[in-house]
Amino acid sequence: MKVTDLKTGKRQFRLPKPSLLLGAAFAMAALFLLVGSKSSPLYPMNDNVDLNVYMTVGREMLNGKVPYRDLFEQKGPLLFMVHAFLAIFFKKSYFGVYLLETVTFGLFLYYSGRICALYVKNRLAPYLVMLFLGVALPLAPAFVNTGSLEEVFLFAFPLSAFYLLRAIREDRPLTLREDLIIGVLAGLGFWSKYTFCGFFAGLALTVIIWYGSRGWWLRILRTAGEMLAGLILISLPALLYFALHGALDDLFRVYFTENMTLYAKTEDTPAGRILSALRQTLTSNMTAYGWLFVPGALFLLAGIRRHWRESLAVLLCFAGIAVTTYISSPGYAYYGLTLAPFALCGLTALAVLIEKLLQLAGVRIPDQPAVSRKASVLLALSSLLLAGAGMLAITFFSSSAYLMKYKKEDLPQYQFAETVRQTPGATMLNYWFLDGGFYYVCGTSPVNRFFCFFNMNPPELQPEQEAVVLNAAADYIVCRRDPLPNRLLKKGQYELVQTANFFFSFRYYDYYLYKKTGS
Repeated sequence: MKVTDLKTGKRQFRLPKPSLLLGAAFAMAALFLLVGSKSSPLYPMNDNVDLNVYMTVGREMLNGKVPYRDLFEQKGPLLFMVHAFLAIFFKKSYFGVYLLETVTFGLFLYYSGRICALYVKNRLAPYLVMLFLGVALPLAPAFVNTGSLEEVFLFAFPLSAFYLLRAIREDRPLTLREDLIIGVLAGLGFWSKYTFCGFFAGLALTVIIWYGSRGWWLRILRTAGEMLAGLILISLPALLYFALHGALDDLFRVYFTENMTLYAKTEDTPAGRILSALRQTLTSNMTAYGWLFVPGALFLLAGIRRHWRESLAVLLCFAGIAVTTYISSPGYAYYGLTLAPFALCGLTALAVLIEKLLQLAGVRIPDQPAVSRKASVLLALSSLLLAGAGMLAITFFSSSAYLMKYKKEDLPQYQFAETVRQTPGATMLNYWFLDGGFYYVCGTSPVNRFFCFFNMNPPELQPEQEAVVLNAAADYIVCRRDPLPNRLLKKGQYELVQTANFFFSFRYYDYYLYKKTGS
């Protein structure tokens, strides 16, 4: 197709190719996370407490301990299995987590770009959408806990949505491959953090309404069976692992029963919690994607008459993930990442608007624009400049970037490690605060089931931790903010050997290292 406003050379380039789009997505992910993720080699460590819990459990799985039974944590088993796999190859660095983040974030950008390409003819638009999201998300307050489960699972939302929206636009049922992949992704969500399944519930409801509107009643059963097969396929490794270790009861008691009954709740009504959390998420992440809410909503409303099935898909998936994320839990900042994919609606709306304005101005937008060699060089240079500008923006304005200026020896974890390593095979208790990375950096193992404080704390946690101190069951005790209570040190079983002070999560904390006397 000829481009009227460009003089083309002899050699033509057509954009975009899926392989080129995928390569660009992974390149952006690797570059932006290099400065935006604390797991990057440019950072001394990743001090995200949730990530360090996952890594502790994953590493101890290789030592024969079983999650839930031997080590308490409320997240899903597949998450720990992934970190156990990473621990095989990366024993003394967070580089494995950085690679995992790069792959998953790259897939998130790629499928976000492909969704944009379903609605916008200009083939540069998907790249610009990926570039915006690649820079905006690391700058968002929701991204501050890099390596979080919400960040790693982010790719599953646009991937599933792309299959669904493409099939709707092509007016055909989902294929066996698409159904199986969506089922596998739903299984990954179910066995990592089952609140993610709200998105897939919205997707399933969309499929039922869509198929029903087309009269494909029998196809509903087939699609349901194929998606269920994908979910079962990904469920088997988790169930088999716990069955072989005789710990299925522990899995279901902690991951389901205790999660549903003990997790933090607020006094507000369910609807009030959801609306309040949504408002807070969109407001706090306004510069990243909150302001896209209005154009996204208008875009969906504009498409109701002709493309009501697609609008319904987005609305139901949004409602599903919003309800399951916020109905019974406090609105932690990183929860807002689950809403990031919906910023794509606003970005696509803006791209469609620009395209229509160009058409009104007489600029022809071909489906497959040909670009001259000179223009392609200019595009490549512009891309490098934009990527460089994005990296600089993340470096200067990301809430995580402050940690890049420190060396390992500046951090309490590495300062304490110098002392702990003097005791071969040392054991440790992270007393009454979330896993601060001391187990990982010091190379120590927990001695008890409740090896740190959690957001969801069963009543037996505090007595067990105090029993470890009273019985001198660990070689070292680490505390944050407050020293060990004097009532636990009446026997003189521990002595304070080191202190430190460092910044974490918007404030400075004092850290205390205790060593068992006589050891």
